[in-house]
Amino acid sequence: MKKLLLMITFLAGTVVFAQAQTQRAHKTPEQRAQFATQALTKKLSLSADQSAKVSAIMANRAAQMDSLRANKSADRKANMQARKAIAVKTNADVKALLTADQLKAYAGLRHNFKGRMHGKRGGRHLAPEQKAQRMSKVLQKKLTLSEDQYAKVNAILLKRATQMDSLKANRSATDRKANKENRKAIMSQTDGELKAVLNADQLKSYTDMKNKFKERMKNRRGPKAPTAG
Repeated sequence: MKKLLLMITFLAGTVVFAQAQTQRAHKTPEQRAQFATQALTKKLSLSADQSAKVSAIMANRAAQMDSLRANKSADRKANMQARKAIAVKTNADVKALLTADQLKAYAGLRHNFKGRMHGKRGGRHLAPEQKAQRMSKVLQKKLTLSEDQYAKVNAILLKRATQMDSLKANRSATDRKANKENRKAIMSQTDGELKAVLNADQLKSYTDMKNKFKERMKNRRGPKAPTAG
């Protein structure tokens, strides 16, 4: 269900994500730094001198992130650690410029941001009924489901969400392979039941969506590291 939830969430946000990526791809490090600096200047009431220094810090961060993306390693852990190091350094440099009151406001901004990011990933904390309804609505929109199809899809996804919650609550602490196989079995059954509800055109669209999701996940993971031998 986790992969299905990810896939449907991806489908729902494909257009928005593509637009955001296009906009960001056309912004230079200086433009991204300017955007971030303007936001902090407004939120923290930065002085002209503080704003100029923050702009330099943000420009350096944006340039480092661009370089990291252009030269990223096949080692995902190393990439993550490098991004984290840049973020930590940027945060420390910004904090060093702020007054006590600004530091308090800055901490609040970061806390709110983390809360929003947690909310975007919060699907795992929803009740099975909420998960099923959210996913069903996405599929209804993307595949133009009839009311009867929507009801059947919702029932399928509700059953699977309940099964996944039960699996998580009772998963083995040692046998990761068994956990993975159980999740895979639930996903396979869910996929088969969903396909049985769809007509030929909807099935084609559903298959295309899955393929796009798989390609997106493949690109996100990056190239596999070469094996020895």
